[in-house]
Amino acid sequence: MKFKKEVFENIKFHLILNFIFLISITLASYIHIPLTGFKETLFYFIHMCILQSCFAGILYFISLNKVVFKVFFSIIYLLLGIVAFWVYSIDISISPFLIDASLQTEIELMKDLISIPLIIYIVILLICLFIILKLYNKLKVKAFKVSSILSLILILFIFIGEKIRYQTFQFKLPYQFFCSVYGYFNKYSLELEDISDLSFSSDLKNDLQVTFVLGETVRADHLGINGYKRNTTPNLSKIDKNFFSFKNTYTNKVYTSGSIPQILSNQSIYDTTNYKIRSVYDVLKKSDINCTWIGNQFLEWGYKSIATSNNEVILIDKSKSYDSYHKSKDEELLPYLKKELEKKRKKNMTTLHMIGSHWWYDNRYDERHRKYKPVIDSKYMPSLTSEQIINSYDNTILYFDYFLNEVINYHKNLDRPSIVIYISDHGESLGENGKWLHGHESKYVANPAFIIWYSEKFKKLYPNQVTFINQMELNDLTTDIIYNLILNLFKIK
Repeated sequence: MKFKKEVFENIKFHLILNFIFLISITLASYIHIPLTGFKETLFYFIHMCILQSCFAGILYFISLNKVVFKVFFSIIYLLLGIVAFWVYSIDISISPFLIDASLQTEIELMKDLISIPLIIYIVILLICLFIILKLYNKLKVKAFKVSSILSLILILFIFIGEKIRYQTFQFKLPYQFFCSVYGYFNKYSLELEDISDLSFSSDLKNDLQVTFVLGETVRADHLGINGYKRNTTPNLSKIDKNFFSFKNTYTNKVYTSGSIPQILSNQSIYDTTNYKIRSVYDVLKKSDINCTWIGNQFLEWGYKSIATSNNEVILIDKSKSYDSYHKSKDEELLPYLKKELEKKRKKNMTTLHMIGSHWWYDNRYDERHRKYKPVIDSKYMPSLTSEQIINSYDNTILYFDYFLNEVINYHKNLDRPSIVIYISDHGESLGENGKWLHGHESKYVANPAFIIWYSEKFKKLYPNQVTFINQMELNDLTTDIIYNLILNLFKIK
């Protein structure tokens, strides 16, 4: 009878512990997921319960030692609880990059994050922790054989689940936090070639503004200007002078952290060796050309070293990744571009890094560009029709058309020669051969959009560069062209 009572008390404690933990922390990763139907809501509810059950195994083994539980659990619970507050309140993305940015934030800026809602949430966490510890103190801690075996199975299921479906748990709290900390301390940084002993110079005699727009997940064949059945580029289609769209551009780098280093360096898509690569920005800076990076994506380790080789780096929404449902729209890059152009630097290279058409598509455009309907209304892809997915994707292209047209309009009014170059890092699969998104082999993922526009002043002052661009239009291209094109524009020797 006494044994049964001990078992019952232990079960009751762990049920309460995990329920409080789920509400305080785990639920934060699910609260912002857009779901509309019963089926997908049930799917994610079951997913959340499985995730919490797996973590329950870890909590069980922690609870077997009174000192460890009281000290270690208290610290972890409060730390994860504060993290969960930001996920709950502003859908922040917990990642190695956010940890890196947070550790570099000044104390004065940290003070600005303290608010009444945060203080209230911390008080609630402390009350919950008090309840948990009070119940734990009454508990007779004992390792039951069945409970230990079950907890071990639950912990192993974390790895089994990841094997069945990669990153099924990694992007959700509490695992997301621990994976991000691990990622931070094991971060990979692309090694760039040291060119301090090399000599570069620019033969450019006149001013030049080069604005390089680095897109995201835009495939060439969904642009109206490239012959797509829908007029997804109504603004760009009206530009009748000095405008080129290279619809036959190829890459085998079908994910962002692989494609960006290749595009912005001397690395070819055909290279298989691991030699250090040369950043285009390092070469430009050595040639006395100013370089500024303005981004709407936080910097992944795969290309962070290239981005930070600019003279200046500005990130407009660095706390949120493309997984966030409250990510800034790309048009918020425009005021920063305008300020940069107003500086009237003689030789200048400005890079705009877009969030573009990355999934979740319906978060990438505003109501003005919700032309094609019905659109996606759930993160649960099996519940969506092909029509919904393609409609939402095409709406992102409408928004891209608006954005790039605005960028070009800024340059039309400049008092110096200018050129706008746009290329997407890769394309996207939209159901062809049963494939979606990117990161896999597909001719649609391998065919990114590539566009160039230049001003009349550029055409007049740089006839050789104009000839180079005209000749490009006659050929099939790879993304290798970007590095050579930029050096050619600035006449780098």
